Amino acid sequence: MAAPVPSSRTRLIEESVTLSIAARALALKKAGRDVVSLGAGEPDFPTPANIAEAGIKAIREGRYRYTATSGTPELRAAGSAWLKAAFGLCYGTDEVMCTAGAKPALHMAMSTIIEAGDRVIVLAPYWVSYPALVHMAGGVPVIIEAVPDQGFVHDAAAIERAVVTHNAKGIILNYPNNPSGAVATRAQIEAIVRIAAAHDLWIVSDEIYAMLRYDGAEYVSAAAVPFGKERTLVVTGFTKSHTLTGWRIGFLAGSKAVIEAAGRIQSQVLGNPCTISQEAARTACAEAPFDEVARRLVDLDQRRQFLVQEINQLPGLKLTPPRGAFYALVDARQLCAKRQQSDLQIAELLLDEHHLATVPGSAFGIPNFIRLSYAAAMPDLKKAMTRLAAFVRS
Repeated sequence: MAAPVPSSRTRLIEESVTLSIAARALALKKAGRDVVSLGAGEPDFPTPANIAEAGIKAIREGRYRYTATSGTPELRAAGSAWLKAAFGLCYGTDEVMCTAGAKPALHMAMSTIIEAGDRVIVLAPYWVSYPALVHMAGGVPVIIEAVPDQGFVHDAAAIERAVVTHNAKGIILNYPNNPSGAVATRAQIEAIVRIAAAHDLWIVSDEIYAMLRYDGAEYVSAAAVPFGKERTLVVTGFTKSHTLTGWRIGFLAGSKAVIEAAGRIQSQVLGNPCTISQEAARTACAEAPFDEVARRLVDLDQRRQFLVQEINQLPGLKLTPPRGAFYALVDARQLCAKRQQSDLQIAELLLDEHHLATVPGSAFGIPNFIRLSYAAAMPDLKKAMTRLAAFVRS
C-alpha cells in the first residue's frame, strides 16, 4: 500500500531562500572555507545584557511553565504600553497578543482574516515569506511589480488598479522594507489607507524594522492614520532592533475580535510563546523605547554609508541609500545583462567561488537585484566588498 503524500497546498510552498543560503554558507564554513555571510538578516550585536538576564532569571526562579495562550497578562500590558510610548499606537491589553516571533504573528494574522480564495496584494520587493504565508492561509497572492525608480514605494493609483482588477480583500505593507530599506512617507501611507477604506480591505502591516531608520526618515503606521486602525493588524517586536532573533518572541496588535480569534488559533498550533522569552520581552518593553536602538544606529549607519560608497564604484552595480532596516538592495541589472547571467547565478557564483553569501533579488520578487545584509561587523563588510569587486572585475 502506498504511503500518504503531502497535500497539494504544500506544493505551493517553497523553502525560504534566505535560510537556504544561510545553511549553505554554514556548511562551507564547517568545511573550513572563509565565508563572509551577508545573507540572513540577523544583527551581529548581542542581545542586551539586562534582557538576556531576565530570561536567565526566569529559569533560575522556575518561571518556565505554560502561560496563557496569548502571553502573560503582564506582557500583554507591557506590550500595549510600549506600542504607545514608542510609536503612539493606542491598543488595549486585549488588543495585543504575544507570538513566537514576527513570522508566527504574520501567520496568525493571515489565518485569522483570509477566507479561502481571497486575493491579497503583495508589493514587490517583498519579504520572501509573504506569498507562502498567504497560500498557507488559503489565499491567493497578487504580486505588484517593484518600482525601483520610485524608491520602491508604489503609488496609490497603481495599488487601487490592482485591487479593482483582482477584487482583492487585503494588502500586506512592510515599511521600513525588507529587502529595499524603503520607508513610505506619511502621505503615501495615508493614500494607501484611504484606498483600503474605500474598498474595504484589511491591512497586515509588518513593522518589525520600525525603529531602524536613517536620514530623518519618519515611521508612520497604517494603524496611526485616519481610517487605518480598525482594519489594520500590526506585527512588531524586538527581533531585529534588540537581537531577539533566536528568542522567538513578537507582538500582534489589532481589534479585540481579531486578536481573540488569532489567540484561539495559536492555542491549537503553538500553545503559548516561550515563557522564558516572554520574560525577556517584558524587560525590553520597560526600557526607554529608543535607547538601545540609538546606540546600534551609529554603527549601522556607518556600515550603510560604507556599502553605498563602495558599491557605487563598481561597474554594473548601483545602490540607492536605504532609509531603513539593514539591507542593501543592489541594482545588478547592468551586470546581469553584461555577463548574461541571472541574479541567482551570480549569487551562486559569489558563494561558491568567492565565498560571499548574498540573496538573489528574484527571491523577493525583483529579478537581477542582489540583497546584502549590513547587520555584520565592519571587517566582514570590508572583506565582502573586496570579494564583490574581484567578482565584478573578473
